[in-house]
This record gives sequence, structure tokens and C-alpha cells, in this order.
Amino acid sequence: MPSIPTAETDAECRSIDSVGSHSDISTHTNATMTKTHMEVVCVIDICQSQNLADRKRALDDVQTACIQVGASLSHIQFEKLDFGETQVISSFYNADVVIIDISVPVQQSTLIYHLGVRESFKMKQNVLIYNHVDAETTLRLKLSCSNYTFISYKSSETSCLTTGPTDRGDDMTEFLYQKLKKQLQEVELQSKAYMKERFLADLKKINEIKTEPEKKEALLKIVKRLDDPNVLSGDTILNILLSFRDIQGYESMIHIVDGLKSVPAAQKYLNSYIIFLYAFALNRRKKDGDRERALGECIRALKTKENNFPDMLCLCGRIYKDIFTESNYTDQESLDQAIHWYKKGFEVQPNEYAGINLATLLVIKGEELSKSNDLQHIAIVLNRLIGNKGSLASLKDYWVVATFFEISVLAQNYANSIQAAEHMFRLKPPDWYLKSTIGNIQLIDRFRKKREDDISAEEQIFYFWMEFFTEAIKSEDEVSSDGRFPVLIFEPSKEYMPSHIWINLGAEPQTLQLTNECLKRLKLCCREIHDWEFKADDIRSFSLNTQDDRSLFLYVLAISDCFQMMFPSAACRSVFHNLLVNLLNYQERPLEPEPPQQILCEYELDEQGRRKTLGKGSYGVVYAALDLNKQVKIAVKEVPEKDVGAVQPLHEEIRVHSQLRHRNIVQYLGSISDQGFFKIFMEQVPGGSLSLLLRSKWGLLQKNEPTMASYTKQILEGLKYLHSHRIVHRDIKGDNVLVNTYSGVVKISDFGTSKRLIGLSMSTQTFTGTMRYMAPEVIDRGQRGYAAPADVWSLGCTVVEMATGKPPFIELGSAQAALF
Repeated sequence: MPSIPTAETDAECRSIDSVGSHSDISTHTNATMTKTHMEVVCVIDICQSQNLADRKRALDDVQTACIQVGASLSHIQFEKLDFGETQVISSFYNADVVIIDISVPVQQSTLIYHLGVRESFKMKQNVLIYNHVDAETTLRLKLSCSNYTFISYKSSETSCLTTGPTDRGDDMTEFLYQKLKKQLQEVELQSKAYMKERFLADLKKINEIKTEPEKKEALLKIVKRLDDPNVLSGDTILNILLSFRDIQGYESMIHIVDGLKSVPAAQKYLNSYIIFLYAFALNRRKKDGDRERALGECIRALKTKENNFPDMLCLCGRIYKDIFTESNYTDQESLDQAIHWYKKGFEVQPNEYAGINLATLLVIKGEELSKSNDLQHIAIVLNRLIGNKGSLASLKDYWVVATFFEISVLAQNYANSIQAAEHMFRLKPPDWYLKSTIGNIQLIDRFRKKREDDISAEEQIFYFWMEFFTEAIKSEDEVSSDGRFPVLIFEPSKEYMPSHIWINLGAEPQTLQLTNECLKRLKLCCREIHDWEFKADDIRSFSLNTQDDRSLFLYVLAISDCFQMMFPSAACRSVFHNLLVNLLNYQERPLEPEPPQQILCEYELDEQGRRKTLGKGSYGVVYAALDLNKQVKIAVKEVPEKDVGAVQPLHEEIRVHSQLRHRNIVQYLGSISDQGFFKIFMEQVPGGSLSLLLRSKWGLLQKNEPTMASYTKQILEGLKYLHSHRIVHRDIKGDNVLVNTYSGVVKISDFGTSKRLIGLSMSTQTFTGTMRYMAPEVIDRGQRGYAAPADVWSLGCTVVEMATGKPPFIELGSAQAALF
């Protein structure tokens, strides 16, 4: 049995309150410990007259060897293989083992060719036999076939075929069938090992399945393969039990072990850790008598010294702890027993799981961290164990992070607990992991003595996280559809902002309300907007995040922005999604146009055969291309994708923008993700950006006021159209204004998408290129300062750029200086 990492073993004893799924599966009770039927194909020509008797006896020996190892044998005549009959060829190439007699020289090259084809299919169990007549010829042939198992044979005085070394003068004393039997037995052992490895590899793939129903269905199928004794082993049983444990399949875990107990030949696989998992599943299933059976299994196992490992000891503590909890915290004897067993586990090997549970129970017993030597010792040991694993941000194991969370709460260090809670959320643990953690926290919070001073801002955020995780472990039926939802808002701040959202379907008019539980706001040192109320008409669209089943994107017109909301669970998102559909009343809204046809394009090439570049900006490169569907020239902007999860909002936004039509805004055509690039398709404007034309061709336009006036008017017309659709551009500047130098028409580009491109590409992490154009309210309040007036300020900066030929505030030196 492989050694189990501490992180895994810590996870075994975590508590959950859910009913294990029952699985109707084939068990090991009917498994028979029989040999695997190998398919053996033998090619021995018994038509040629040369040494015919020996070859016939060789075929008999092959048959004898196959019978003795339980393999099935098919005999193929050389002429049928050489002719290429379909059934014969298929049988030859797909056999587990092939035995070929190469005693007839004229057949050797053909047979070796077919072996080569067979090996190209990874079928490498091939045996060559040869009728030994002349030692020199045999030795030469053996050397030329050194890549294969080579067995020479000859007739003995008793007319039996014997094998042996091929050197001259050596005796051949081993019978051919004995040699072949050994060879087939070796192949069988290799086949068994392969079947076991294949099972474990397939199980690993199943464990990577994200959706629990699909994973459960796949596990119920693969567990039937344990009926094969070549697959059944301590490793395979242990791994299948761990897989069922992760989906709370306790019924299946118990069913498997009960089946093993009923088969004498399989009882050897019931090692101490499998017994531990069996008792663990019984305690979680919670049928009548299960807890007593689980405790009995543990006590019997602990009578053996080598079974006194921390997980088994702590499971006894877990069972007594559950009994105490279910007694409504009145069964003091169970509490004492739980403390006893957890303390023994912690003494045998101090670990995070035993320590935090022991500390929780001591708090329930009435001890205080500031006064208890035991609690202080446990806290020191746990902090050292976690500190040895690295910084909090680098931790990948959920149980270590959860223990840090619990220790922080125990010490009433709520600043640390907030950081740990966010990290727990990022790890996206299974529900029962969270249920165990939240159960311990609730016990600590219930029984410890509270501080007399006012609740701090950090503690208020801690209680938000407790509410968030409590909702996360609810099923869809348990999620309330008339209350407010705790959510994390990722945009526009790009940090997880604790928030509450609720939909008032009973109000008139119906509204969606959103409130941030901002830590700085609670400390009275934040001037940002934290409360919103949107009517149905204020919501432009929404979409479910395809990267995370807990996340939803909400596009709001009032601030021309998108809220990326992270719900506690997929169930919470589903309930909110249904409420949102009711709010927007989609069935009464006009249907949106069909998504545009996927664009097929061909890049234009220059004289050197390179893609023709129309421009380079902060967010990527723009190339000239031809739309093959409409045979018109288009522009393709390519942005390297740093974060695949950030791409979906961009696609959604461009899909919405492709429905806008105006003479003074660039027409978006669509977008795709392709080979690590986010590609935006848009109409091609012959000429270039206003900034590029000012720098490379025109210089300043100060003496050409009619042109400046015309361009300014057209930009205003485009902004008026965008603002009428409640879209704020956010990045008006000369680089985002395209001029058709043939017609004089000016078009605004990059509206509504620039802010997203900032986080998409490695090369666009700052506002360096746009600081000089920022309105004061944007400098003061960041992304939330954007509104229609901010676009007007940026337009004024663009007018300065036209008049001077240079960006505004150039006299201040660095772009950052413009911020002040």
C-alpha cells in the first residue's frame, strides 16, 4: 500500500452531514480468482515435408503450454497469413501473444515483416521458435533475431522436443512445452500489471472530471472492473475508496468493503487504512447502528499497535464529537472521550487536523487561549506546522489553509481569517470540506467568551465570509429565493469585494440592489460608491461564466460596466439566475439579433510575405485582412491572452457592440480566441489613427481650425450615440480616433473594451498611455469615476492634441505628473 500524504490523511476525518449515495454495482462477492484468458496465435506450417514431424510435435507442445496456463490458442497456416485473409490478419495482429515457427527458410522474411507491423501496433509479446538442426545456423539466426524471444527446439531420444542453449556440444534437456509455459506465465504477469496500471490511470482521469454527477456515473462503471482478480489489489481498492469519498459516495465505499469481507481470497487486501476508510464511511452514512459499527471497527483495529496511527485515533475522536454535537452539546462523557482520542492522535504525531479539533473541543470545555497552557501549546505547534509549508498565498492544500483560518479565528485575529477565507474560496473545495471547517468555526464562536468591546470592521467581514460559506454548503432546494445573496464582486475593482445582492420582484418598479461590504468603508475611510439600485431597463445583458460555475457577468448600462459576481456555489448562482430572468422578463422583450456569422478571413501580406500592419497600440497589433464571406477589407486586432478566464466578458461585450450602428463609430464585426490570441474583427478605416497622422504627416492643426472643428463635431456625434446607449468610452484619445483620409469621416474605436484589454495582455498592465487624458474624477476615484463627463474631458484633451500635435500636459514631463 502506498504511503498517504499527511494532507490526504487529514482530509479523511473531516465531518459532513449528507446522506451517502447508494450504488447498484457488481461487488467482489461473486468474483472468482481465475486466470486471465490470454489470446495466443501460433503460426506453424505443418504442410511442408521438411522436419514435418518435429513441427507437428511443436504445435502439440504449444497447445499443452496454453492449456496449462489457461490461454486460448488459435492455429494459423502460413499460407493464409501470406495470402492476407482479413480474419487471419486481424487475429494475428490483435493476439495477446504470437508464437511463430521460423524453421522454413522461405517463410522467414514474410513472418518477420508481419511481426514488424504487429509491433507498430504496440503488440510486443512475440515468441520465435526454431527447429534446431545445425548449431551454427541456429546461432546465426538467433543473433539476427536478438530483439525477439528466441527458443530453439529439437527431437530427443524419447521423441519429445527439448530446448536449451544453442552453442555446440550443449545438451537440450528442458522440454519445449515447459519453456513455452514459463514464457506465457511471464506474459500473464506483465498483463496483470498492465491491467492494474490501466485501471489506476483510468481512475485518475475520472477524478479530474469536474461535475459530480458525471464523476459518480464513471466511478460506478469502473468499480465493476474490480471483479477481475488481476485488477483487484490493495492499491486499486484504496484509490477507488478515496474517489468515492470525495463525492460522498459512502454507500458504495461500504458496499465494496463488505464484499471484500465475504470473499476469503480477497480478505488479504483489508489493510488498516482500508478499514479506517470503511469506518469513516459508516460514520458519515448515519444509518441506524452505523456509528456504533464504525466505533467498533476502530476499537478492534486499535488493539494492534501498528494501527495506532493518527487518522484512526482521530476518527474515534470524530465519532464521539459527532455524538456530542447531536446531543445538543449536553453529553459531557462524549465530549471527554472526543478530547481523549484527539489528544492521543496529537501526541502520536502532531498535525493540523488533530490539533485544531482538540483546540476546538477544549474551547467548548471552557478553556481560554490566554489562560490555557494546552491551548497555547497547540497554537504554537500548529503555527509552526503551517509556517513550515510557506506563505499563505503559496499554499495549495485546502486543509492547511482551513486550519490557518480556524487558528486565526481561535486567536480572534480576524485580519488573518479574512485572508484565509478568500484563499479557501479560490481553492474551490468540495462542499463537505467546507462543512467540516464551518462546523468547527461555529463551535468556536459559540462557546468561547466574547470580547466586551465593539465589533471591529475585520470581524464584520469575517461574519460575511461565514455567511458566504454557510450558503455554499446548501443544496439548490435549500437556497432561499426571496432573500439576499452574499457574493464577491471581482469587477470593476479587480479585487474580491464582499457584497450582498438581492432582487425585489415584489416592489414597484422591480429593482436589483447591490451593496459592497467594504472593509475601508466600515473603517470610515473610503469614498467609493458602494450601493447601487438598477431597474430592469438599466441592465443591458448578463451571461453565465463558462470558466467557473459559481460566476455570472452582469452588464449594466447606468455605469457602462460589468460586474463579475462570484456566488457561494453553483446552486446559488442558479437560483439568482432564475430571479434575474424574471426581473428582465425576457419573454416580453424583443429578441436580440442572431449572433453574426463566424468570420473567415485572410491576412494581407506585404512584399516580404509578412502580414500587413495597420497599427500598433497599447493593447496589441492591428493587421489588414480580407473577409472571405463578404470579400471586403477588414481590420483584425490581436491581443495576447494572459488570462483565458478574462476573455469571455470581452466576447460578450463585442457581441453587444456589434449591434450598434453609427457613421462615427467603428463597426465591430465579432471576436474569437485563437492560438493564444484574442482577435477583434472590425471595419477597416483607410488612413490611420489621428495621433499617427498628426505625428507622421500633418503636424499640428492649429492653423486649420475648420478641420479641427469637423473632427471634433464628428467625435461628439459618435460620443452622443454611445452615451444615448449608456455606453461610456473611457479612453478617448487620438490613438482611438480613426480618420478616413479619403472621405474625411472620423470614427471612434475601442469603445467599452479598453478597460478589459488592460487585464488581458501582459503588455497592458498600466494606464501609462492614457494618464494624460484622464478626467480628474477618474484620477480621484479610479474606474468608478468614469461617466459621460469623463469622455468630454478626454475629448478636450484630444482637441489639445490636434491643436499642438502633442499629447496634453506634455510640458509636465512624465505622464504620471499629469495625475497631480
